[in-house]
Amino acid sequence: MASSVIDASWLSAAEPSWDDLKIFLAVVAHGSMNGAGKALGQSQPTIARRIRMLEEALGVVLFQRGPNRLDLTEAGKAVLEAASPMAEAASAVPKTAAAYRPDPDAPVRVTATASATMFLSSHAAALARAAAPCEITYIPTRRRLDLAAGEADIALRMRRLPEPDDNLLVRKVGVIAFAIYASSPQPQAVIAPTEDPSLSRQAAFTTDFAEERHIPIAARIGDMPIRYQAAKAGLGAAMLPCWLGDADPGLVRVAEPREDLIEDVFLLTHQRSRNRANVKRVSNAIAALFRSEAAVLSGERGSMALASA
Repeated sequence: MASSVIDASWLSAAEPSWDDLKIFLAVVAHGSMNGAGKALGQSQPTIARRIRMLEEALGVVLFQRGPNRLDLTEAGKAVLEAASPMAEAASAVPKTAAAYRPDPDAPVRVTATASATMFLSSHAAALARAAAPCEITYIPTRRRLDLAAGEADIALRMRRLPEPDDNLLVRKVGVIAFAIYASSPQPQAVIAPTEDPSLSRQAAFTTDFAEERHIPIAARIGDMPIRYQAAKAGLGAAMLPCWLGDADPGLVRVAEPREDLIEDVFLLTHQRSRNRANVKRVSNAIAALFRSEAAVLSGERGSMALASA
């Protein structure tokens, strides 16, 4: 009976050089060793020698060589599939490193919801003076940008404290209250948020307001600045941040903010950027702004105005 022989040569096979894998990927991308050589600034014989070294290290033939063409073998296709993610990861390394590299002239990017960004932009001149000489970039979005990946330098998050993360510095800077405003004390319709009332407190409160007043929902608008413009135009009553509704002489508060509609605001910075002088200045300026405008943001001044009317 013939004995079975297991080829264990792979156990001692040398790991391929990443430089050789890059050359392999370049040959595939450009379709020839000449093309890869031109792209990499190397000669065709050097490219051919490195491909042979890679094939010897892996113990497989990667290309089927023909007249004026190279075709991947089945082994070559498998190596390409395995090496491609490595190339993508390697290309991300400089971007990741750049996110951690201090740049005193880089703009400070602040991400927040539309309502919070609109509040910041209404004080943009004061923030610019406090942050000078650096620039501030405002990024209004509901998507939670990744501070660790360098998508932003400062984030304002609302409602609840973010999940614990040793790399994040989190501080509560204040609150933003929301109430219902209209162009007249007796609105004839409601502008509702687009969210499901069972999932959104603002949407639920707006729906309850419409049902209690027996008035229809005229439109559903998710974007707060657009909802604000629609309320100013007289379309109906809308849920707005108190700092905005109380400041507009063309609007009146027709429903007071409930306690669950006063949302905490947290300022987040990541260890990758929080020690940059520019980021510190902007963070401190934003925190100071929330402190100085606390009564406006909480809706207290609007309540006092109503009481004195």
